[in-house]
Amino acid sequence: MDLRLSVRRSGNVTILDVRGRITFGAAGDSFKTELRKLVQDLPCGLVVNLTDATQIDSSGIGALVQCYVTLARSGSSLVILNPVGSVREVLEVTHLHNSIPVYPDEAQALASVHTSSKRA
Repeated sequence: MDLRLSVRRSGNVTILDVRGRITFGAAGDSFKTELRKLVQDLPCGLVVNLTDATQIDSSGIGALVQCYVTLARSGSSLVILNPVGSVREVLEVTHLHNSIPVYPDEAQALASVHTSSKRA
């Protein structure tokens, strides 16, 4: 399955819906490019919805880490929404879920981003 990305807003929070495989090559490049575009609106809150992501490799992990660091330095936040299957396993094996908050549902993810935005 090709990678499909769509962006939507909930108040001052941007939600990036990811569908398909985030892997090295064109898919990984488009994921990284989209994240870079989204962080240009600093300060901002970003939820990366991985519910429909089927695979992620090191290029996707690298893009998430780079985005997280950029946002954290500006006082903004990034959270991950509902990774499942092998995507969840990769986040656990890399221990990325210990650094970037992961939430099982959108309401919790949005509440977390709103809360951290108020603190910044």
